[in-house]
Amino acid sequence: MNRVGATPPGPRSARVAAWCCWLLVLLLPTLVAGASIGADADAGERARLARILDGRHHPAQVDSQISRLFHSAAVPTRTWPVRRREQQALVVAARRSQVLGVTAVAWLLYLSVLLARGRLQALFACGLFAVLPPVAASGHVLRPQTPATLFVLLAVVLLQVAMRPAPARRRRSPRRSGVSTYGLLLCAALAIALSVETMPSLGVALLVPGVVLLIGSAQLLLRTVRCLRRRGLAGTPVRAVNQRILPWTSVAVAAPAFTVWLLANALTVPVEQIAITERTSALLPTGTFLSPILAGLLLVGALVFVLRVGLRLGRGGRIGPELVLFAFCTLLLLDAALGDGRADPFPRAPAVAVVLGEGGAAVVALAFGVLSRRRRR
Repeated sequence: MNRVGATPPGPRSARVAAWCCWLLVLLLPTLVAGASIGADADAGERARLARILDGRHHPAQVDSQISRLFHSAAVPTRTWPVRRREQQALVVAARRSQVLGVTAVAWLLYLSVLLARGRLQALFACGLFAVLPPVAASGHVLRPQTPATLFVLLAVVLLQVAMRPAPARRRRSPRRSGVSTYGLLLCAALAIALSVETMPSLGVALLVPGVVLLIGSAQLLLRTVRCLRRRGLAGTPVRAVNQRILPWTSVAVAAPAFTVWLLANALTVPVEQIAITERTSALLPTGTFLSPILAGLLLVGALVFVLRVGLRLGRGGRIGPELVLFAFCTLLLLDAALGDGRADPFPRAPAVAVVLGEGGAAVVALAFGVLSRRRRR
């Protein structure tokens, strides 16, 4: 006999099952990447790790500082062995950093989509990220793209948190709120600079704050023109417009400044001489029946994403987490489409997962709508 006010066993079991499914999807990229951690290392992976471990004998490093730290973080020794079996064991030990990096990327991807779209959409994106070839086929491969992607997604989350309105129950002074916002924006600018220092070919990350500033300024310009026509110059909230643009102007300027400072102080060779890693997999599955399906979902997701962000920005006129995520996905997908195809696609995988999640959610919503109409008839 249940006590009065006690939770029935049915709902409690369903809640536990839901939490277990949530944790399983969140850890799915880690499980997929860690399943192949013992696979044979290719020549490029061994050569990169050997060059980093023996790099203390060379004054000019062709790898960035963060890349060297990432590759050697989980290595128990600082010398490259001679025997092939010992080399493979050292590569497997170093790959633990890669698996942890994939885990951190997946969690940051979940947080970015959670802030913009909600928990269900975030789980959908995290699950799709795990089945993409950069994670499913080569997620275990040790490469500098992983920490670079980690810093980019960290910057996206920081930008989203900075632009997220504070809860109504929390009372803050304007000065304290401004210090918190600008502190988060400066941390985001530093994270973008760290990503470019790790992988200079990922310089497209510098454009994320600029694209948000451009879209937000265009929207505010239209609203300002309408306000000028209706109320005149005296009734136009010029100060409010400046307060919305100034934070993004500061981060758009601070990110390149931090990047130049890091590249000038951390690199020992010109940027053109930084080692370029080999391509480990394709961005989307090729040669299977899933290829046209995923391409269609990617197109549908891009259209839905554009419409959703446009409608929300047109209603409120405020720069929010969804616009930041949209700028990140747009830049990374354009970089993948306009690139030469030789770059490793891992940094583009989170953006593809987000857009595929939008397309999949739109298709599921459309299917449920059609089924509900048929039942009513």
